[in-house]
Amino acid sequence: MNRSSGAPHAAIAALTAALSQFDVVDLSHTLEEGIPTFPTHSKYYHLPWPQRGDPATMYQLLMHEHNGTHLDAPAHYVAAGIDPSSDYAHQIRPDALIGPAAVIDLADSPPELVDRELIDQWQGEHGPIGAGEIVIFNFGWHRKWAANDPKFAFLEPWPGLDRGASERLLEIGVGAVGTDCLGLDRVDSEDIPAHDTLLKNHVLIMENLANLDALPTWCFLIASPLKIFEGSGSPIRALALVPAGEAGSESA
Repeated sequence: MNRSSGAPHAAIAALTAALSQFDVVDLSHTLEEGIPTFPTHSKYYHLPWPQRGDPATMYQLLMHEHNGTHLDAPAHYVAAGIDPSSDYAHQIRPDALIGPAAVIDLADSPPELVDRELIDQWQGEHGPIGAGEIVIFNFGWHRKWAANDPKFAFLEPWPGLDRGASERLLEIGVGAVGTDCLGLDRVDSEDIPAHDTLLKNHVLIMENLANLDALPTWCFLIASPLKIFEGSGSPIRALALVPAGEAGSESA
């Protein structure tokens, strides 16, 4: 590359101009003690770490890979046949969660299970989901999220995808699927069809997404996992780019 040509600067200027036409919506919950966690997962702790002779303020984090807004790597569920060359968090492409996203809004009347017909009906109304694109399900569960909630509202029986819906997304060739629930499979699922279908085929899963009511039907997602060696998952900071003026009130 000829760094004196000025071409890279022109490309950056064009990208900057394009990005100025979008608002940024934060899709991540704040990590803090007392947040909802899956019953079998350890809790999140943020502990003071003062050191004599060091004036810096600093803390130690003790947490599960799947606390808060996070990504499931294929290794999370493909335990019997992990591919050491591709299934862990540190092997996920840094751009795997960067791209167009379709937002399927079911918040006002969430079904217990999303089936194949629902996905095809949504595409008939809003347009086809493209191969490699990301699909986000808004079940309205992010509204229940709260730290130290004595009623455990977020842990109420949450909805998910059935096997037909998961297979339909696989047929489309989506790159990742996200939900605002604690899991992409329904709370009482025994065969875990979404994880079984998607992760085994290297379609990434995002869980505990936030602020989904602020999103229009289509957005551009930017997220990336931490590079955790042999991680089964990772916290993510998920951001959505939304055309200026189209974000809902939750983004404020």
